[in-house]
Amino acid sequence: MTYILTPNVPELVPYLAFVLFKIPLPLTIIQILAVDLGTDILPALALGAEAPHKDVMKNPPRARNERLLHWPLLGRSYLLLGVTEAIAAMAVFFYVLHAGGWIYGQMLPTDNALYLQATTACLSTIIVMQIMNVFICRHPSESVFHSGWFGNRLLLLGVVLEIILILLIAYTPLGNSMFGTTPIETDVRLYAIPFCLVMLVLDELRKARLR
Repeated sequence: MTYILTPNVPELVPYLAFVLFKIPLPLTIIQILAVDLGTDILPALALGAEAPHKDVMKNPPRARNERLLHWPLLGRSYLLLGVTEAIAAMAVFFYVLHAGGWIYGQMLPTDNALYLQATTACLSTIIVMQIMNVFICRHPSESVFHSGWFGNRLLLLGVVLEIILILLIAYTPLGNSMFGTTPIETDVRLYAIPFCLVMLVLDELRKARLR
């Protein structure tokens, strides 16, 4: 549930920023669909095949009035993971724009090469962050380093297919024409890595406090 809810924030923030601050639209509708109906599907399904925790039967039963969707889950999804993803996506978007000579207040045509690079960078960053997020979401309180990175083969397959899909979207003529993207440089993709590490550390601290 957390993994599915998290990208709502980085998908919403670009539109709020577009309306409030008069900047080029960082993410298009078709690119949002690429995340929600494309790259996120298989990793989300793979989480459903996660092996049960070894101590699961030692835990007390869930309270009868406890809901599946509750405030701690929403807070983790929207305020911690979601906000971190949104900051990363917008930071990379503006990094590409400023590197290309954009100045605040300048609106770019949707077929402008710099605009296409910036939106592709924003989309790619969300997907990179979601790859880290799917490992974070394997367990609500157990450390990623304790549960391991390679215990769920379906999850690994989902991540590989997710990477292949974003490469097809960003680096093939068909993907470019369908999703309004264009190839981006390697340094732009690597710019998202520090944000992934920040998100991992923040959630590890939350899990440690919870334990």
